[in-house]
Amino acid sequence: MMTSQPNNRLPDGRSETATKPPPERDFFEDSRLDDALQRADDLLASSLQRDERQRRKRRIRVIALVCLGATIMTTIAVLALAALLQSTPADSNGGGTSAANVTNADLDKAAALNQEGWTLWQGGKLDEAEVKFAEAVKVDPTYSVAWNGLGWSRFNGGKSAEAEEAFLKAVETDDTNAAALNGLGQLYYQQNKLDKSEEYLLKAAPNAPAAWWGLARLYLIQGKYEEAQKYAQKVADSGDASIESILAAAKEKKVPDALRQQIAPPAKENVVANEVQRGWKLFNQGRAAQAKPVFVAHLKKNPEDANALNGLGWVLLTTGKHAEAQKEFEHALKVDATAAGAMNGLARALYAQDKKDEAIKVWEDMVKNVPGVHAGTYGLADAYLAKKQYADAVKLYEQIAQQNPQDAEVKKKLEEARKGTKAST
Repeated sequence: MMTSQPNNRLPDGRSETATKPPPERDFFEDSRLDDALQRADDLLASSLQRDERQRRKRRIRVIALVCLGATIMTTIAVLALAALLQSTPADSNGGGTSAANVTNADLDKAAALNQEGWTLWQGGKLDEAEVKFAEAVKVDPTYSVAWNGLGWSRFNGGKSAEAEEAFLKAVETDDTNAAALNGLGQLYYQQNKLDKSEEYLLKAAPNAPAAWWGLARLYLIQGKYEEAQKYAQKVADSGDASIESILAAAKEKKVPDALRQQIAPPAKENVVANEVQRGWKLFNQGRAAQAKPVFVAHLKKNPEDANALNGLGWVLLTTGKHAEAQKEFEHALKVDATAAGAMNGLARALYAQDKKDEAIKVWEDMVKNVPGVHAGTYGLADAYLAKKQYADAVKLYEQIAQQNPQDAEVKKKLEEARKGTKAST
């Protein structure tokens, strides 16, 4: 007699083998962020080539001085310069070539990777662009332009925590990198951290016109109409309808509701919710590896968020880390004992570790206390069938089949359980 193991059901009871929605660009916030980033993006490109040319000239001069230090510089000066290069921060993504060991060939390789990254970024291929920028900063950890590219590819792709890290690296390696300073200002605005947003936008403003738009929006939302008008006026000739609306509102010292809705940052509580929502969206697209850092970053700031703990548990479970998943589910249930998704996850984590009786007990409690047909019903039915408790399995499969009469998999298992019942009597 063939028996079935509990199938891999998602937290809502759907099978993981069901057709998943196609991957899509996953932005941190709604179309307001899309609009904001597009304006920032359009103003970045013109400065990138200039920054790159200047940066390459500076680095080549420095390397030449180091290489020829014995004849051009005193020993002390050479050592001081070498120490300065070696103190440059290394790549936080696992290390790379140290600053002092960067060769001309490394410079060329990093520049080529950087250029490929920006080409992909401009084409909307954010994941591929991110890979190129990450490779560039691994070759040259002091490459501020590439760190900036890494930040923008992550920010445009909705990875706010990772984007912040990259932007900060860009600024750390070059505190005049206006594009990265602007990136931090725009990112903090979307996180409703308005003081930090203002700080970085003001730092960027002398050399980044994109920051003017950000400051105009920020000051208008804050009711600082004179400041809003000042910065809106700077980009008034851009032909952007929204900046014209911002300028008009600043002059009238009144923000229409429609404009406020368009440019206001999300409420702080929604920022938190959006982070977790993005993690679940990635997970439901079958992108567990990308969902994991989203949940982890969120939990560092909100360690008692049961929804995020449950999400991380499911990521760990589906990637085969069953014991780690169990801990996250147990933590989630300590925070919220009624969290059905975590109950089901805990049962599956236990079952995967061959703790089948413990898993069945969790599912039985879930079926008893959570009304209706749900993921726990599927899990318990499959566990009963695997354990050859056919009569118990039949009862549950009949409930599931009544609610989902088109589910061929359930029909097959119900028939198997019925045959098993007859054979055992």
